Amino acid sequence: MLSIQNVSVTYPNETEKALSQLSFNIKQGEFVCILGRSGAGKSTFIRTLNGLQPVTEGSIHVKGANVRQLSEKETRKLRTGVGMIFQHFNLIPRLSVKQNVLTGRFGQKPAYQNFFGLFSKQELSLAEYYLKEVGLLNYAERRVEHLSGGQKQRVGIARAMMQEPFILLGDEPVASLDPNTSKNIFKLLTTLHEERGLTTVINVHDVDLAKKFSSRILGLKKGELVFDGQPNELTDAVYNEIY
Repeated sequence: MLSIQNVSVTYPNETEKALSQLSFNIKQGEFVCILGRSGAGKSTFIRTLNGLQPVTEGSIHVKGANVRQLSEKETRKLRTGVGMIFQHFNLIPRLSVKQNVLTGRFGQKPAYQNFFGLFSKQELSLAEYYLKEVGLLNYAERRVEHLSGGQKQRVGIARAMMQEPFILLGDEPVASLDPNTSKNIFKLLTTLHEERGLTTVINVHDVDLAKKFSSRILGLKKGELVFDGQPNELTDAVYNEIY
């Protein structure tokens, strides 16, 4: 599904690499959590998987396609199948919950339909389906600005699922949430992952969440991969190496 080979990223005007010579594969159906301190390169890596962050060296193949060699049009097409959940939600506060979820279809529709908010009955039904999945169907017409943080993140998840993705990415999706809400969000992500047969890759700062819900953990330190294993292999010694 994902092949990462000798990937490095160096930002303009920087001498130190944000990512350095990463090489590993992620199989279809894996639930991967990425651990590491702030600045370890977690967000940079997640953004390379859908072309939001170009790589400086190496290659990333998604379903056989080399992301680095894709045209702008091909990259946009790739992103329609890669759902992304953000730490700070990236929702439109003045729009309703349902309207925000429907924006997940924007990459698959002509620009004029997006501009005028033209959606098919099937798309409207699909939005309601995913709102029900995340427990927010009764909030469909409520403006997002009136929701709690946990509710906003559920909207973000429903929006990502509206793309009907084959890969689901998360960039610290629970970093701003309280522990109980974070756990519930991860339960929801796990359910969607298993029901849809997704490949899921999520940055997370909470080691306990990673150990409880993931099938595999990657540890980054200063842009380098220092751990790749199953949750039960994350010993105290490995933890100290990562952090």
